[in-house]
Amino acid sequence: MAKPLPSAEIDRVVVAAIPAWQGKPAEVLDRLDLSEPFATVSQWTLVVARDPDPSAMPGFTDPGALAVCLVKTLAVECSEKYGPTKTYPWTNTAYALRTAKVVHAGARENAPLLLLQTCSTSGMNGNCDIRTVLYAYSRAADRFHPVFVNDTRGSNNNQDARFVEHGPLRGDVIVNYPTDHAPYAYWIEVYARRGVGDYTRILRYRGHTGYGDGNVLAVADSEMPEILRRLGKWQLGDALPVPPQSPKGCGRLILRRGVEWCDFASR
Repeated sequence: MAKPLPSAEIDRVVVAAIPAWQGKPAEVLDRLDLSEPFATVSQWTLVVARDPDPSAMPGFTDPGALAVCLVKTLAVECSEKYGPTKTYPWTNTAYALRTAKVVHAGARENAPLLLLQTCSTSGMNGNCDIRTVLYAYSRAADRFHPVFVNDTRGSNNNQDARFVEHGPLRGDVIVNYPTDHAPYAYWIEVYARRGVGDYTRILRYRGHTGYGDGNVLAVADSEMPEILRRLGKWQLGDALPVPPQSPKGCGRLILRRGVEWCDFASR
């Protein structure tokens, strides 16, 4: 690979590629080198910039939409829209960056993927639509392409799309979202990638975790024993899966009607 280009030069071409508004240029917020972790043929950089355009939502004050840019050497390709225009354009536009990092689907820190999570505009209650994208790199084509895309309908009801970084499901993605009808619980979906293709769904069921049931564990963690059981990776009597981030004072883990809980009484 050629000598890496300076970050300032990469930022310059990104800003130049985003139209200014009333003389105000875009602002670079984050930058992530992709060349080393993916061993790319050309120099690749992820750059996230703040669009100078005003909000598309009348009466709504925000710092501007995000432009998510993949830069090959000095060739820039940016996107801020999630897909086809909806009735309200701000609901399918990225306004906040939640995560931008390289993750690994392989057990030996190999099979890298670019994980990107953005959020749409937030309402007064902080609710926003979350987009989760995983990009893979093709060395033969020298390009990045999405292999997993998920859009939530809001964020305040514990919706989530989690890339599993450790354990028997490493490299898979667990998606959960509320059911539309009582008794209110969560739909649980697991997506896996086999080979070099896109992620495909390998599991879907109506979970046992109730909405607002007081369980402090994330839905993916409370449902983990059942997820693993259905995939043939856990059975009753085995040690309960340990959440990647246990709540403070969790104590021991217990199973209650098929759902994992923290037993705070055992502290």
